[in-house]
Amino acid sequence: MLSGESNVIPAFGPSGVIPPFTGQSAASRALVSPYAASATEIVLRFAQSPERTEIVRGLLAYRAALADIGIVDGFQWIDGSFVEDCETIRGRPPNDVDVVTFAHRPHIASSGEAWAQLAQTNEPLFVPKATKASFQCDAYFIDLQKPPHLLVQDTAYFNGLFSHQRDTAQWKGMVLIPLRSDDAAARAMI
Repeated sequence: MLSGESNVIPAFGPSGVIPPFTGQSAASRALVSPYAASATEIVLRFAQSPERTEIVRGLLAYRAALADIGIVDGFQWIDGSFVEDCETIRGRPPNDVDVVTFAHRPHIASSGEAWAQLAQTNEPLFVPKATKASFQCDAYFIDLQKPPHLLVQDTAYFNGLFSHQRDTAQWKGMVLIPLRSDDAAARAMI
């Protein structure tokens, strides 16, 4: 679901993860992970403790930083222990949120040279270690202007990684949030 239209993020299953699909079968795309959500839905669903609220603040700040450099067309996959009931299954709150941003380059940086310059100038937004330190986001960026075969490889890699719990390899769901969402309202909520 890429339209920004929201469907309901399912409740955690008995094993503490979002199910990869709901209902009797995965035949309906609306009932299959990644589950589309707005920024306010992320706040309502996941900002349930002081630690989680700080992670959501970081996520919203990361999204704002991307928007500030013109990265506004695309979506993000949200995953990791942040979208698990890790307080119950691990006995601790999440440390961060895993994020993969799939986005088009800003119009001012559509050429390869301009894009390389923009990315270099704003390197902390594209280096996972830096995004984790600054925003509590273990963040990765996928340039939607890549050649199709590289996009497919990147998507397959992150889908395989995000669709399974690290410790158990259990199949799980993730959340999708469009880059153009109700972030201002979400910030006002927390």
